[in-house]
Amino acid sequence: MDQRRPSSVTIRDVAQKAGVSVATVSRYINRSVPVSAEVAERIHKVMEELNYVPHAAARQLATQKAHAIGVLLTDMFSDFFPPLIGGIESIVQQEGYNLLVASRHARDEVDAQIPIGPHNSDGMIVFAGSLDDSEILKLHQAGFPLVLIYRASPEGANIPSVTIGNKRATRNLIDHLIEIHHRSRIVLYVAPPAKKTRSGVRGAIKSR
Repeated sequence: MDQRRPSSVTIRDVAQKAGVSVATVSRYINRSVPVSAEVAERIHKVMEELNYVPHAAARQLATQKAHAIGVLLTDMFSDFFPPLIGGIESIVQQEGYNLLVASRHARDEVDAQIPIGPHNSDGMIVFAGSLDDSEILKLHQAGFPLVLIYRASPEGANIPSVTIGNKRATRNLIDHLIEIHHRSRIVLYVAPPAKKTRSGVRGAIKSR
């Protein structure tokens, strides 16, 4: 068995020993075009013998894919986010992608760099408050896939979004208090915007 270090082995070495072209090895590694089972098995065996590991950055350049999905949040420490990230991660891994998670506030001006984007992911899930409209529109207009959570798409962009029907839920709660508990005096209390908690606006419904 060849004991050369992985860093010293090139795709040309693999192609030469497997008796195929560099393009064929590249197609096998990137799964861009199917190769025959016999050729695939031969290339795989040679890669193991030479201890060849494809360079991730080179593979990304060749396929124009990062094989990663990003999630941009405003906070990683509240109790709200771990279940959300866990659910996203289970689907992302099921589809053969890695998950990148970062936090950022759209209002932050110290560092304008967006940590997740076309440079390191194939698409991004954007939580409300992490990007402003101009940043979202810039990514969308560049053709970068986005899904928005807890916020609507900027006007005219028609970006897919996942939101909660707060108005309908509130209406159902009020109807329940009136119809089931026969309440006639209902007070809706929400904290002012300046007192938002990390996981959202703290609020409550009180009735008598």
